[in-house]
Amino acid sequence: MAERFDANTYPLGPGRRLLEASAGTGKTFALAHLTLRLITEAGQPIESLLVVTYTDAAAAELRSRIGARLQAALQGLEAFSKGDSDPSGPDPVLEAWWSQPLDDEQRNDWIRKLLVALEQLDRADITTIHGFCRRSLHRQALSSGAALDPQLDTDTTVEIQEVVQEIWHDLLQSLDPDQYRGLLSAGLTAEALTRGLNTLDSDPSPQVCTDGADFVVDQPLAPQLDSWLNTTWLQFLELWPKHSRTLEVCFCTAAAEWKAAGASRTTPYSAKPRSDRCAVIDQWIAAQATAPSISAIRDQEKPLKEYFHPGSWCRVARSCGEEEPSLAHTELQTVIAALWDGPIERVWRHCLQRGLAKLNDRRRRQGVMTFAGLLAAMDPGESLPEPDWLGPLRARYRTVMVDEFQDTDPVQWRLLNRAFGHGSKHLLLLVGDPKQAIYRFRGGDLDTYKKARADVDRIDDLIENFRTTPKLMEGMNALMAPGLVRSNLEVPAVIPRGEVTKLGDQTDRHPLELLVIPSAAPTSKTALEQQLPDLLGADVLRRLNETPELKPSDLCILVSRHAQATALRDALAIRGVPTRLVNQGDVLESEAAAELQRLIDALAAPGNERKLRLLACSALIGWSAATLSDDDGAQLDALSAQVRKLGEQLPRLGLLGCLSNLLEGSVMADLSERGRLLGDLQQAARLVQDAMHRQGLNAASAAEWLRRQRLQPPDPVPEARQPHSDQAESAVAVVTVHRSKGLEYPVVICPYLWEGPADSNGPLWKIEGSQQWQICCNRHWGLGYQAAAFATTQAAAESERLAYVAVTRACSQLVLVWGHAARQDNAPLVSWLFGADAIETDLDQRTEERLRDHLLRQQVPITIHPFPENDSAAAIGRWQGPTDHTTLTVGGVPTHIDRSWGRASYSAWISSSTESSHSELGRDPEPEPKELETPGANRWPEIGPLADFPRGPGPGDCLHRILEQWSFQADAGEDTVIATELRRAGLDPELWLDAVRTGLTHVLSTPLGGPLGSLSLNQLGSERRLHELSFDLPVTGMVTRSLIQAFRADNRSRFSDDYIPYLEQLSVNSRGFLTGSIDLVFCDSEDLNKARWWVADWKSNWIGERGADGRSQMCGPRHYTQTAMQEQMVHHHYPLQAHLYLVALHRHLQWRLPGYDPAQHLGGYAYIFLRGMPGKNKPTNDGPGRIVERASLPRILTLDRLLREGAA
Repeated sequence: MAERFDANTYPLGPGRRLLEASAGTGKTFALAHLTLRLITEAGQPIESLLVVTYTDAAAAELRSRIGARLQAALQGLEAFSKGDSDPSGPDPVLEAWWSQPLDDEQRNDWIRKLLVALEQLDRADITTIHGFCRRSLHRQALSSGAALDPQLDTDTTVEIQEVVQEIWHDLLQSLDPDQYRGLLSAGLTAEALTRGLNTLDSDPSPQVCTDGADFVVDQPLAPQLDSWLNTTWLQFLELWPKHSRTLEVCFCTAAAEWKAAGASRTTPYSAKPRSDRCAVIDQWIAAQATAPSISAIRDQEKPLKEYFHPGSWCRVARSCGEEEPSLAHTELQTVIAALWDGPIERVWRHCLQRGLAKLNDRRRRQGVMTFAGLLAAMDPGESLPEPDWLGPLRARYRTVMVDEFQDTDPVQWRLLNRAFGHGSKHLLLLVGDPKQAIYRFRGGDLDTYKKARADVDRIDDLIENFRTTPKLMEGMNALMAPGLVRSNLEVPAVIPRGEVTKLGDQTDRHPLELLVIPSAAPTSKTALEQQLPDLLGADVLRRLNETPELKPSDLCILVSRHAQATALRDALAIRGVPTRLVNQGDVLESEAAAELQRLIDALAAPGNERKLRLLACSALIGWSAATLSDDDGAQLDALSAQVRKLGEQLPRLGLLGCLSNLLEGSVMADLSERGRLLGDLQQAARLVQDAMHRQGLNAASAAEWLRRQRLQPPDPVPEARQPHSDQAESAVAVVTVHRSKGLEYPVVICPYLWEGPADSNGPLWKIEGSQQWQICCNRHWGLGYQAAAFATTQAAAESERLAYVAVTRACSQLVLVWGHAARQDNAPLVSWLFGADAIETDLDQRTEERLRDHLLRQQVPITIHPFPENDSAAAIGRWQGPTDHTTLTVGGVPTHIDRSWGRASYSAWISSSTESSHSELGRDPEPEPKELETPGANRWPEIGPLADFPRGPGPGDCLHRILEQWSFQADAGEDTVIATELRRAGLDPELWLDAVRTGLTHVLSTPLGGPLGSLSLNQLGSERRLHELSFDLPVTGMVTRSLIQAFRADNRSRFSDDYIPYLEQLSVNSRGFLTGSIDLVFCDSEDLNKARWWVADWKSNWIGERGADGRSQMCGPRHYTQTAMQEQMVHHHYPLQAHLYLVALHRHLQWRLPGYDPAQHLGGYAYIFLRGMPGKNKPTNDGPGRIVERASLPRILTLDRLLREGAA
């Protein structure tokens, strides 16, 4: 029996409890107040509290609300201490808490505890479940002495795409062409495989169901596929001649019986079929000398799939009234299904399992984890003994509060319950609302919530709604009284405590409205969706015009899909109504991104007439077709000159600056009139500009980058790319229902709740009551039917919960839309508008008369009216917002603009004043080849494995990427990495794979020498190294003389007096941030108490000898002498790079390494010249190919100080 929650009397002792909070009932308020009481009354320090919620945004909001609650309580307690006996509080709950009798000593004790809690609030564990797992793993790593905890990979899109490309190239494209074409025709595409692998990768413990005949994952696919097809073909040949005619007779008999029972349609089955399909298959069999290919089998779609296949038979039988149809001939039809679906399903499973294995291997070698990997690493399992780390976890926390518990998955609950749910010292408080469980696609499991609910010690309800006005709440309580029928959940009536507003006090209609789309008979879903945007656009405009106090920002329109949002926004834009998109769209797929593409293309090639013409006709320039055709060339020449000048200014102004200079006043005004175009344009330009900075792109490469992003958008879309084009603060919000959770709006319009959820077609299905996945290509029979039925039931239930979330966003007015559409039996509004029993009725029984009758019987205060006749935009005009009468004045003119502040890289610092740097982040520009006049000693090889490897930024980056993924130990899988990266760089693996493998093996096996002695890179396990450590160092102010000062701090170390003259040639004047990426960080000992940390940088510089014709002739370790490498180091300012990297490492270790002492833990730098490393069987001291130096602490500490404090 649930109890009513009271924030001031709720028990704080140990136990496992549940707090159920309907939408708008103040669960965040309850959590904040309970935190206050736990800190004061229960005396729990804030570091002993763990508060877990679902998203980072929710965690930030919760931290802010807790901080505000503690601050308000502190102010009240201090007021009491100063003699104020009745301080006013923000709410009655806090005022009641203040009023409890306290003596001075207890009050002062609570004040001290609150002060400490507020001081420690930023470090408190108020986080997501993934954030909790990551922090816990990090603490384990520190306590166990591990070098560095795994890095979190928050966006796996590119990685999964790369793995799919590998599988596609290595497995599928290597098949016989007929097999490959058959797989494609069956829907096994790279895009589908990417979606499936992404689904499995999001599961903490993905398991794909297999059978005994499945292909072996680590064996070649082609022979296994051919063998399986041959075996299945022989089985088919054995059964078909014996039973095919019997099967046909059974079909004819069943069709006759169905017709006699009143079935209107039995196609393709008939009592008297016009064609002999058995004869068709007989002829096909006779034409096959061997087992047919997948493509040949798929060519027989009409007889095999649409007629003899058990899926077609079962589908038609159900439509004719059979609830559980049996197969006409089980043995034969099962073999037919195996022949048609079996090879597809087995290849699917093989590819998915291979993909998961590749992803796991990549992440293991790179030392990274995904969100799902975090949960898997923290899964304590069900068996005993329990993991050792559970003890320290229990000791750290006394109270654990889990917000949004309805979205928890089984692994999360197992972790939380096993860690905190069974002891006598912990309070485990679960807070959730099962009616808002809408994240099934992310693993949220309502059954997990229900099981936990059955096991808790106590349940309390929050039943007071503080969001919705009383009149609207009255209507919503009555409307939702039937509950969520498909989810088997009640919707309890809540008590309205919301304030009455003018918007909620209309006299001519109820605040709850139902707009009915006029329709004499059920129409198609597509037809209604095409009709609705215009109807709704006219309705929104009418509401704004009829209600002066209603602003566009008061309105929210909730949608299910991005296409719906686009159509609605276009309809409102025609009427001049501003909108803003608050869903997960992609701004780089917008019209603005296409316009920006034209600009960047022209900046990259200002002399290209075609690209100039496209820019001229874009919205950025605004030429009409007539202007372009009438131009005699003078205007186009002027545009070319303008674009060329902008291209020259691009490195200094940035893309946003160039865009601003290009847009004239009239064009800017026109863009402003075009709704969201200007906002999207600026956001897209900012994204491209950021990519140009991070990756060192020039205009040409930026154009290619944008083109790739538009053609191959990531899924899911990163938050930075989700449009936030707020044309004005007063704009209608268009929001997906998922995104709207936690938000509220005065007026909410739900135009699409008449739609049922879309059917899933697989082939990847979740098994009911299990955490396993299965592949089934046909959803109409066998396991596929069971899986599809379960998925349909789950989707219908979740659509009801989505509808609950949607309608509970409204504060003052709620507008629902109903349309009579065919094949929308699972529409979420059905039980609310027609009654709970209506979900079992046919569509033609859901009439408007029955709708009105049900709502009248339920006494739902609702206004029902049809949409007005469709008005054209011209007939109803455009919305005119209120006029702003503010007098504008001219602001002050800045006398000086500081252009030294920004984000810079080492490459930018060493660039001359006339040279712009376009290097990739963390990569120095590829140096020119260096011919060596005096080679080194003869004992070194004069030709190395990488002597002829191509030069340039592309091949150099290819070697970098291979080393980033290489395991550093012997691994047969490295050839796949090498081949993949060579192809990515446009290099033929057949030409270069052996050379790269041998060359990089030399790199890894060569003793580093110098201070590192016999240590070689292949001795470094993954726990002792970190690849690509990116950094952003704050720069208060850095000039050339400060760099010189830092190097002069130690004249005894290498690169001192001989290097300073080169430093003096630089023109460094930088403030803001110094950004970069260190190729490799490693420690030189397995004993972390003695280990020093080093940076390593890969250099692909070519040093060698040329022939008489000027062509490269020799390049090997013999040429990479200390003198030659010293010259390269000095000429390209590698010493400066090395010292900046060591400063970054110094700061990183200060943050991450307990007890860090630079004198003890900071090692130095190793510059590895890849083409010059001789291999392991060579002398170690001062050998070729590497420069290894200890860190100069005087220089590093001086440089660190100057970066922080700025130049004197």
